[in-house]
Amino acid sequence: MKSSFARYRSVGHKLVTGFMEPEVLLVAGALDEAQRARSVAGAVAEIGVHHGKLFIGLNLLQRDDEKSVAIDIFGDQDLNIDGSGAGDLAKFTSNVDVWSSMNGVVIHQGDSTKLAPEVLLEEAGGPIRFFSVDGGHTEEIVYSDMQLAEATLADGGVVIADDVFNEFWPGVAVGTLKYLDDGAGLAPFAIGFNKVFFTQPEYCDYYQAELESAAHRSARMQHTTSVFAGHPVLLLGPVTAVDVLRRSETLRTVYHRTYRELVRGLQKVSGQGR
Repeated sequence: MKSSFARYRSVGHKLVTGFMEPEVLLVAGALDEAQRARSVAGAVAEIGVHHGKLFIGLNLLQRDDEKSVAIDIFGDQDLNIDGSGAGDLAKFTSNVDVWSSMNGVVIHQGDSTKLAPEVLLEEAGGPIRFFSVDGGHTEEIVYSDMQLAEATLADGGVVIADDVFNEFWPGVAVGTLKYLDDGAGLAPFAIGFNKVFFTQPEYCDYYQAELESAAHRSARMQHTTSVFAGHPVLLLGPVTAVDVLRRSETLRTVYHRTYRELVRGLQKVSGQGR
């Protein structure tokens, strides 16, 4: 993992406008290490790059000979039929230049539903190992984008689908479930931080185990398990102050002692502690 990715994960993403929970970069970093361990290689791609908040992180995980493809309608906002985003090419390229590099970055401006798999594979220089799906949020667009991601994904590649459980975009959930019900070649293996992660079924157990291990090592991420559309999934969530308190016997003791002292102090002030 490049040191510049660590800097972007810690600081840089905060200075790029967009919509992404920061823990997504923790998950991406863990999955990148898991892919490297299995010699999974290829391009990265994102539909709906906006100003580059997630794209930059994925681009920083790339090897020198791997491409990164940015797919967005950018200035063609007449194609933004659901108003789900307003990508800006100038802001995107500026942010990539500041935090990463435009070297190896391929820009595809246009409607993702009109993008043929063979064209994308040519632009990417081969199959894609990380594919972020965050374009139009209608049922039809999500279904089409998931099919495109499946058709161009490398063996062991990961699709990162956005807003599947966002109550403001029900079309994303419907399109995702339609994809899963219609002979999907990919399966969900993890859900967290407003993303659902997909891969080929034979890799699900491997990535779940790697993410579970990463969550155990992280002070910012916890996990549990569930089922989504018939598929076992790992649920990932942030570690809150309450979670830290529950895990530490020392902190619980300090908390309860402080609470008791506070209550006694209030009782004295109110005259109840005489």
